Amino acid sequence: MKLRTNAPDYTHYRMLISFAHPDDESFGMGGAIAYYAQRGVSISLICATNGDVGTVDAAMLDGYDSIGALRLEELRCAARLLDIRDVITYGYRDSGMMGTPENEHPDCLWQADEDTVVGRITHDIRRRRPHIVVTFDPFGGYGHPDHIFMHRATTRAFHAAGDPNEYPEQITGGLAAYTPAKLYYTAFPRLPLRLLVWQTRLRGDDPRRMGKNHDLDLQAAVDNLLPTHTRLNVARYQSAWDAAARCHASQQNPRHTNSFLDRLQRVIFRHQDFTRAWPKPNGRDRLERDLFAGIMPEIRSDIRSDIGADAGADVAGNTGGG
Repeated sequence: MKLRTNAPDYTHYRMLISFAHPDDESFGMGGAIAYYAQRGVSISLICATNGDVGTVDAAMLDGYDSIGALRLEELRCAARLLDIRDVITYGYRDSGMMGTPENEHPDCLWQADEDTVVGRITHDIRRRRPHIVVTFDPFGGYGHPDHIFMHRATTRAFHAAGDPNEYPEQITGGLAAYTPAKLYYTAFPRLPLRLLVWQTRLRGDDPRRMGKNHDLDLQAAVDNLLPTHTRLNVARYQSAWDAAARCHASQQNPRHTNSFLDRLQRVIFRHQDFTRAWPKPNGRDRLERDLFAGIMPEIRSDIRSDIGADAGADVAGNTGGG
C-alpha cells in the first residue's frame, strides 16, 4: 500500500493495537489502521486468540487442519492489505460468549492468568516502544469476554510498562521501562450506532442477536458507549477497509456494499471514534482529529530493526514475549 503523497509524514510514529481475535482489526478499526499506515505509522498488532470458536462453513476448511488455522490465514491477508508492520499472536483459545461451555475451557483467554497476559503485553510495549496504544473499551465493544479481558490486561500493561518494578525480569533481560504517550479505547460513533440498531430492526432482525454466531448485541453496545475524544474521517480509506474485511471470508462481514442501506451505512460510518483513557481528559478538551495530536515523535536508533520485516508473514509463529 503506497503512502499518499498529500498526507503528512508520520514515519517516526509507532502504534500498538491490542485486540482479541482475527478480524477485530478489520471489522472494528480497519479504516483508522489504513488512515495511519498510509501516512507511514509503524503499526503492530497483538491478536490474543486464534479465533477458533464459532461457526465456519465446512467447505472453507479445505486445506486447513482447524478453524484457528483458517482464521490466522485470514489475519495474514488483512495484515498485508492494511500494512500492519507486525502481528504478535498469543495463541489462546477463543472464549466464546459468557455462559457457554467454551467460556469454561482451560485453554481459553477468559480462563488465562491475567498477570501472565499483562506481562506479555508489557513486554511488547517495552520492546516496540509505541507512542499510542489502542484496545477495547471496558464493555469490550459488545460484551465479548475476550474483548473485556484484553481491555483489562492492556490497560494494566500500559501503566506497568513504565515501572521498572513491574515484571523486573524484563528489565534484567535488557528491556527498558517505557510509558507510551497515550492510551485509547475504540468507540462506536453514537448516532451511527443508533441508526444501525434502527436499520437492524427495520430488516426484522434482533439487534441483540447479530453476527454469524448471534452473539453480537448492538443494543448493549449503545447502552455502554463512552464519550468520544478523538474522531478520524476515514472516508477516503473505505476501499482499504473493505479489502481487509473481505479477507475474513469465514465470518459475517458487516461491511457489505450492495444494497442502498449498506451504501448509506458507509456514508454514516465515515468516521471512527476513540475514547482517550490516558492522559485522562479534563472535560474541557476539544475533540481531537488525530490520535497523535500533541506528541513529538521520539526518533530512536535502538528500536528493533527486525520487527515486521515482512508484515503479517509469520502470524502463527510470532508468539510475542513474556
